[in-house]
Amino acid sequence: MSAKVLLVEDSETQRIFLEEGLVSAGYTVETASNGAEAYKKFFEFAPDIVVSDIMMPMIDGYQLCRMLKSKDETKKIPVILLTVLDKKIDAFWGKKSGAQLFLSKSIDIKELSLSINATLRRYPVSDEYKASIASLAKQENTAQTQLNTILNDLLMKSVFANEFRNLSDFMNYERILVEKMFSLLSSFVEYNVAGVFFSSPDDFSEKILYIDTLGRNLSKNLLSDIQYDFFRKIEEFKDCKGSKFEVVRMLLGREMDYVFSDLKSKIIIPLVFDKKLIGGICFYSRAEIDYATFSYFDIMISELLTIFKMKYQYTEKEFMSVLDGLTGLYNRRQFEISLEQEHNRSKRHMSEFSLAILDIDFFKKVNDTYGHQYGDYVLKTVAEIMKKSFRKTDLLYRYGGEELVMIMPETNIEGAVIPVQRLRRSVEEYDFNYNGVKAKVTVSIGLTMNYQEFNTAADMLKSADEALYKAKEGGRNRVVLHDGQ
Repeated sequence: MSAKVLLVEDSETQRIFLEEGLVSAGYTVETASNGAEAYKKFFEFAPDIVVSDIMMPMIDGYQLCRMLKSKDETKKIPVILLTVLDKKIDAFWGKKSGAQLFLSKSIDIKELSLSINATLRRYPVSDEYKASIASLAKQENTAQTQLNTILNDLLMKSVFANEFRNLSDFMNYERILVEKMFSLLSSFVEYNVAGVFFSSPDDFSEKILYIDTLGRNLSKNLLSDIQYDFFRKIEEFKDCKGSKFEVVRMLLGREMDYVFSDLKSKIIIPLVFDKKLIGGICFYSRAEIDYATFSYFDIMISELLTIFKMKYQYTEKEFMSVLDGLTGLYNRRQFEISLEQEHNRSKRHMSEFSLAILDIDFFKKVNDTYGHQYGDYVLKTVAEIMKKSFRKTDLLYRYGGEELVMIMPETNIEGAVIPVQRLRRSVEEYDFNYNGVKAKVTVSIGLTMNYQEFNTAADMLKSADEALYKAKEGGRNRVVLHDGQ
């Protein structure tokens, strides 16, 4: 049985020429003079392949191809587009419309026949599939209706994408970005509670789940259940234990009288890029909703992924600017800013905080004996031991050379001496081994807190430095506390 070709050409002369050539080559041919007529005949004729001109009135070849490729019931039928256009942009649009082949109209019948045969072999269509097309002949809308549906869909997707991309204007202002994001999401997604979480390259940063409740108060138990549920899913990608969350757009009002079990539908979506967790979103509803069937769900996730990726990269850039490249601790400039901020905060709120300065004992001797690479290894290792010895709320810095510093918020000197001594012992007991060379290393630490005698952050830093000097003078490998007056 010969292959069936639907030939679409608005030039009568060219149409007759091509039809006669294809019939002579053994094909069964049906013709149409424009895209609208071709769309109607497509269902009546159920062809094996469509060969169409591009430049036609009303509905052109690009549009006809796009109409056919947009539906599961018709997209398997291969399409060859013929044109006199030869610019790259024309071939680009031909591919984007879904055409299998893009050929010049100057091609002779023999070459066209070879191209048709090759395309049919590459994209074979079953008789059952063609029969299903024929069965739709009476049900199918007009070509213009179908085209309008496609154009409206494309317009909606374009508007949808642009709304998300406008959020990038607020990348530097996280709270405003979250507010704008919730405002947009709530305009087209049905939910009672939604959440947004931005991951950070800084392991010590607070992990905040921003919650939108559409202006209604929720009970603490319900919020706690949502937090647990969300981060349990997120923990599959990154450790978020001890995470805290904030409530956004929570207005005063009557507390909602439902519990977590009343939320019948939910979806939690971790957003991952380059194998890194960059954030997550969640939706909860009291109604029965299949969020994955939302018509623009894939576009929403794609656009959110772009926004979250931009946010992560911005945060990463900011984070790297305050980081010491060797140890992965915050750098000296950031320490000076943080110490000043913590000192001012403690004055305002009458709170306590402690400060410790660590010096690696005989570090110059380590460098002279084993080389600077070994010294770098020791510095990085001590920094890693520091990270394991302190809370995530404590702030760790490289002050310069072999000196490292620790700020411990909401901690008096009695409480601070515990992790500081733990750090000293851990370094003393650690077996340093780099390229087969083993060594033992110790540290000296000076510890102070924000006593009333200190009027400035510089005074406090000086007291910690003096305590460190006493630790070194007293034999090293020890912790010395500043005595508050």
